[in-house]
Amino acid sequence: MLTIIGVQSRMRRRAVLAALPLLLVSKAWAAAPTPPAGGGARLPSFMRLPVINANVVRSNRTRGVMSIESGLDVPDPKLRARVELLVPRLRSDLSQRLAAYTANLPAGAAPNLDLLTPLLQKQVDVTAGQPGARLLIMNVLIN
Repeated sequence: MLTIIGVQSRMRRRAVLAALPLLLVSKAWAAAPTPPAGGGARLPSFMRLPVINANVVRSNRTRGVMSIESGLDVPDPKLRARVELLVPRLRSDLSQRLAAYTANLPAGAAPNLDLLTPLLQKQVDVTAGQPGARLLIMNVLIN
């Protein structure tokens, strides 16, 4: 009986000693400052646009969807206020431009961002009514 109690106390001591580093790490982790959500500080002139989607069609059937994540850098506060009101229209116009681009995309080809970016930027300028809102493309994906 004495040996069983001695073994149990040694096992408890080992469990406590094994858990001690985890306890110290969890306290240090809880005390660390949390980074802002979304990957860092946001610029006041930057606004994120909703994802723009267009079907990739081959032989009169949908073969995939091209999705673009983008945002606008609008340093002028007056233009920014106007562009914020035009976001639904911008999304519609950019989707139509993207659909026209994907209709002519060769089968199996990667999207040419050197051609696509100026096309979409021109549409942003037309929809906003003046240049000054810079389109920033963050991610392009074809499923």
